[in-house]
Amino acid sequence: MRRHRLLVPSALALIVLGTATHAQADETLKYRAVMHGTSVQPQDVGDIEGHSLTLVRFSGITEFPDGTTGTGYFVGIADYTKGTGTGFTYTNLTLDDGSVLWFTQDQKTRVDGNKSIFQGTIKVISGKGRFAGAKGDGTFTGARPVPLASGADLYFDYVINVKK
Repeated sequence: MRRHRLLVPSALALIVLGTATHAQADETLKYRAVMHGTSVQPQDVGDIEGHSLTLVRFSGITEFPDGTTGTGYFVGIADYTKGTGTGFTYTNLTLDDGSVLWFTQDQKTRVDGNKSIFQGTIKVISGKGRFAGAKGDGTFTGARPVPLASGADLYFDYVINVKK
């Protein structure tokens, strides 16, 4: 009988400790980034009409559902044929408290009229401050209402699962 009483509290303690540790380590970030093209450098590939590789840099403001803000930027490359194709970026999210999250984005872009529609996946690569040691993944969607060029604006809606 004693053996049973000793095992139950030990097992319960392991369950509680395991749950508490897991809950403290994970955070889901949901936010919108509104970005402005500060550098867009296209290069015609020449294999088929409308195929280009474009090196880009965008920067802008981030806003969270609770009204807090931060800044963000990304550098990347787009491989588009007539506006449709794939892209890859290295992205930085900086919060007002100085915390930084770095992640990559793999994206697919399709044209819908004059608008480009984005969707893709995220891989968290590093962080500092409250994101120190972060890893994780996520998804995003977004749009650019005008063609890709310097001065173009776009937005992304992010859902990032941060794991420490």
